[in-house]
Amino acid sequence: MSFLTARSFDDRFDFLGLDRLVEQTCRVALGHPEALYLFMQRYTYFNSYAGSWVARLASSIGLSRELFVDRDCGVYDEADRGLKVAARVFAAAIDEHGDRHMKGLPHRALAQATLKAIGDYGRLTNDRRNAFAAIPSWLAAIVAETAQGYQGVPGNLRELIFSMGFHAASELLADREYATIDRVVRHEYGDSGFAKYLKTARGTVEIDGDRISSWYWIAVHGHHGGSGVEKDHFDDATAALNLAIQYRTEPAATLQEWFFEGFGAFVNIQQRLFEHMRGECASVDTKAMQTPEALPA
Repeated sequence: MSFLTARSFDDRFDFLGLDRLVEQTCRVALGHPEALYLFMQRYTYFNSYAGSWVARLASSIGLSRELFVDRDCGVYDEADRGLKVAARVFAAAIDEHGDRHMKGLPHRALAQATLKAIGDYGRLTNDRRNAFAAIPSWLAAIVAETAQGYQGVPGNLRELIFSMGFHAASELLADREYATIDRVVRHEYGDSGFAKYLKTARGTVEIDGDRISSWYWIAVHGHHGGSGVEKDHFDDATAALNLAIQYRTEPAATLQEWFFEGFGAFVNIQQRLFEHMRGECASVDTKAMQTPEALPA
């Protein structure tokens, strides 16, 4: 029985407004290669913790397995269903730690390939790339806040359901984010800038001895005209809530409200993340910079 579907979210959250913010940030970043590198450095850094956050939440649910019980089962040791709920969350962690279509590499390595390709396109020196690696206080605070929202509390039903909603939001919004990034960067600007570089370059970079596609990390999560693994992860997240409702005695509306509270908390974080990135990219000093075409070969 399905208690929650994607349509349940439409009246509660301004997804189109969030999409516009992501698009605006991309367009600002495309103003110069260094701004694009800064954008991707921030975005890959934030997402580098995703697999660990998801694994932590799945662990918290698994450690609370007696909270979720099949009431129709008459044998106590056969009735707990917490790991069944946790498995639907953990599915996202599996993909993050080893991509099935890219040599089993973790998504962090794939993200590093995308960032490296943008740095190569902009001909950024190692020193310049390392300068961008300095994490500002706003981003450190957002990462810490996200870690807190994701972890859940073993044995605390309300906190677990809140974090499940938090997780669902990260997956649904990411599906839209990656698709927007792919559309703006690779399709709308397909004949210029970094998109043109992707077409004319070899299309791969080397990370830790592996040749990795320069844009796979974006496309596997979400792409223009379609969805990637993030949509699958969101479907799993809503399925986890539906299972939790099935194995609890509280009214479904109560658990759904806790879930939506967590969802809204992540929406707020995502909005602040992109607002900060947009501002940083807009403030990149381009006066002292040259475009890649103007740099010596």
